[in-house]
Order: sequence, then C-alpha cells, then structure tokens
Amino acid sequence: MTIKIHKDLEKYVDFDPTKESNPRATKDLCNEIEKGNIVLPIFQTYIRWQIEKAVSLLNFQLRGKAAVAPISINKIRQHGDVGTQITFIEREVIAPDEIINKESVVDGQQRLTCNYKAYSNHPDFKNVVFDISLGKFLLNVETFRDSQIPVGILYNKDAKELGQFISEREYLQPYQISGLLDRVRNKFMGYYYTVNIANDLSEAEQLEWFEVLNLAGTKVTGVQVQLTEMLVKGVDYYREYSGKFLEILREAELDNLLVQKSTELSIPLAMLNPAIEVLQKRPHKNNFCPIPSDVKASLVSKLDTEDIRKLFDIALDGLKTAIDFIEATDLSIPKRIDYITYLAGAFMYIGDKPYDKEVLISWYDTVDFADKGNSDRREIFDKLINPYSEFK
Repeated sequence: MTIKIHKDLEKYVDFDPTKESNPRATKDLCNEIEKGNIVLPIFQTYIRWQIEKAVSLLNFQLRGKAAVAPISINKIRQHGDVGTQITFIEREVIAPDEIINKESVVDGQQRLTCNYKAYSNHPDFKNVVFDISLGKFLLNVETFRDSQIPVGILYNKDAKELGQFISEREYLQPYQISGLLDRVRNKFMGYYYTVNIANDLSEAEQLEWFEVLNLAGTKVTGVQVQLTEMLVKGVDYYREYSGKFLEILREAELDNLLVQKSTELSIPLAMLNPAIEVLQKRPHKNNFCPIPSDVKASLVSKLDTEDIRKLFDIALDGLKTAIDFIEATDLSIPKRIDYITYLAGAFMYIGDKPYDKEVLISWYDTVDFADKGNSDRREIFDKLINPYSEFK
C-alpha cells in the first residue's frame, strides 16, 4: 500500500518562522511608531486597554522577573489582500499605495501603545506617575507628591525633559535619587521585546494568527469588525462616541455601573438603538431596546457618515439629559446602568415634546430590573417610551 504525501508537507517542514524573530528595544519600537513605519490592521482598532492595565504593564517592565510576551508583526512587502491598515496612534486609514514596507502589528498593540504614550508624553497618561518612594507606577488624579514624577517626563523620548524636571526640584537632585531615576529611564528605553515576524499575510491569515495567540484572551468580535467599517468612512466610533459616553459617566461618577470591560463597547452601542428609530422616524420595535443583546452594529456601520454622527449626537444628548434629570430631581443613585440607558432612550423619543416629570420619577422609583430576561427588559422599555413614540 502506498501512502499519499501531502503536496505541501515538504514546504511546511522547510520553513521555520522562528528564525524570523528578533529582539528590539522599546526605544527603537517607539521611534518606528513615531516615523509611521509601524501600523495596525484595522481589526485592532477597538482593542484597547483601560489605563489601569497600562500601569500594570509599566510596573511589570520595571519590576517583573520575566520578559513580557512577544510582539507579532506582519511585514508588508508587496500589494495583496492585506486588509485595511491604519496609523498606530491616530487610527487613520492608510492609502493602499502607502503600505509597502510597513510593519503591521497583529498582536501586542496594547503594549506598544502603552509604551509609546509614555515615550511621547501623551495626554492620556497625564495622571500616571512613578513614585520613587514606593518604587512603582500608579494613578494619581490629585496634586503630585514630591516623590512622584509623571511617566511622560520620566520616559520621554527627549532625555532633557527629565533633566529639566529634576533641575527645578532640589529634593530630586541628590545623585542617589537623580542617578536612580536615570537608571529607571534607561531600563525602559533598553527594554527588549522579542518580535516575531511574518511576511505578507492576508487579512484572513492575520486574524487567524491573532486568534491563535489569544485563545484564552482578547477576541476580535463580529461587532468590532463591523465597527471598523465606520473607520474606513472616516468615523472613529471610540473617539467620537463611546469615549465621550464613558467620559460623561465618569464626570457624573457613574462609570462604576459598567461592571465588565466588554460593556464599555456594548452599552454605548445599544444606546444607538432608540437613536436609530428617532433619526429614521421608525415605529418602535421590541428588538431596538438599549440592551447589549439588541445591538445593531451592522445597521449603524452601513449608514453614511452624516447620519452616523447624528446618531452619536442624539444618543449623547439623551445620556446627558437622563443624568441631569436624575440629579435635578434628587433621585437615588442608580444601582444599574439600565436606569440611565432606559431614561436616556426615553428622552431621545421625548425630544422637545412636553412630558410629565412625575411619571418618569415614578417609573424610576418603581422599576425593577433584577432577574429579568431580555423579553421582560424589552417590555419595560416599550411601556416607558410608548407615550412618546410618535411613529406607530
């Protein structure tokens, strides 16, 4: 009996991708990002860390006893089905004729983003400090202590920034302190990452590689892929909408209601459901409730840019009005995000129409979301907005 040999088996055996790996210093990686040579595939757009996760990475790089996981890069050497590529920080679409010889980060962009924001003194890191007395990085939204140095100064690409900072503070000038700060900085600049390189992967192959590297971790969901269609149109869902949504909650000290990281994407997206019906003057349908199971990412992403931005404005106005209403009427602090999203949805339908304030107060005080399935939650929303939904 003759055993058939797969036609590509010898090719698989002869190629060893591990020989394409190389070590690269953090300073060099940040420099390449700044030059625009390191880019991202568009599916990475909405994979972002909270600031606390970035602080943890900075501490691990300084204090950890093992190396941080490798960075995975697809080197684009020729035109092909590489998918849409975007700039690393601004997340702007790169023209197809400008992507040759770019290095596209398939995995590791959160780590690189964290390091680059420290290196470039990005405003997102304005409250991240290194405390020399504690020997670690931390968040500080209050007045900095004498022992604290902003990470954007300590790790700044220009060493003169740290020198200037120290020269203005006599208590940091003893060599025991200033010399140690220089060593902390130098460790960051010279911290080596292993970079695994692949060449000319198609978009499907990039996604497959990412999924294999993240079997138990981050996933690129169908919703995230659909939202990237907006970016191709020039609309940044995160910067123009969900980031503003979260900031409004933070300013009202209500961001703790988003109990899981995933809800930072799904809750703002679900809030667009009533906005869609208001903008398009649709009769209300039960599956347009502002709950994560009803999100309409595909529908939103297919709209033109003007209508997408109108949806954002309608939803954000509804959110602000709902929070203002809760505060102005001295209602109890909401225990769930549903109280806010449902009220916000109601105010989207109300618009400029008159309404009975006492009816909304009574609803807020008596509604119970506990142990409710999706059907019950949709029914609650339908009853709330029924008096205000004109298009029936």
